[in-house]
Amino acid sequence: MILLLRSIFFKEFLKTRAGMALLCAGNLAFMTWLWLAIRRLFLQDHPEIVWYRVLDLGQIPYAPLAYLPLCSALVFCCFQFLPEMRDERFRISLHLPCGMAPLILAHLLFGLLFLTLLYGLDALVLVLLCHSAFPPEAARLALLTTAPWFLAGLYAYLCLAFCLLEPQRKARLLGVMLAAGICPLLLARAAPGAFAPSLPFFAAGLPVLATGLLLPALNYRHRRIE
Repeated sequence: MILLLRSIFFKEFLKTRAGMALLCAGNLAFMTWLWLAIRRLFLQDHPEIVWYRVLDLGQIPYAPLAYLPLCSALVFCCFQFLPEMRDERFRISLHLPCGMAPLILAHLLFGLLFLTLLYGLDALVLVLLCHSAFPPEAARLALLTTAPWFLAGLYAYLCLAFCLLEPQRKARLLGVMLAAGICPLLLARAAPGAFAPSLPFFAAGLPVLATGLLLPALNYRHRRIE
């Protein structure tokens, strides 16, 4: 199993390294812009006024970050699955003697790990920004506020993978409906940190959804197409 994971991870790394480099550079560029935008707030007003707006009034100066994880996940999923689905290479992989379930889950694990590392990089920059510009409690509040946005990105990745793997057009609507139901909820405007109590519930749904992707993979393997 370890050898299988290493082989698949290496294959996926070679296939997506350009996309991963592009996403890392794009995310760093966006976070640099966000850093400068927030620092500009302190040039326009006194620090106490900015702190009051953020900590007491609930303003979110890093709100533009909300859709970055979602967009990054969709782009990476396309880099990972579109070439193999278009060229029918993925169907050949599904017939390897290692079994379909470990193969699919290994591909998904690679994508989820990369996105988690990418989001961790964004969160690290955000924490450093908050520590440099706001009181200490602002960093914890920022992590609780942005965690649903990162979860929305992971859900979007799995839902798009479902749509790309599923050969039946009507069945793809399930992936679309899941994304349309979960992602807007996680990205909804709310008070800073309001989603904190429900974060474990949303996180627990990720492995369930990942396991559910075995069904479209099975359909794809056996050519159950309309």
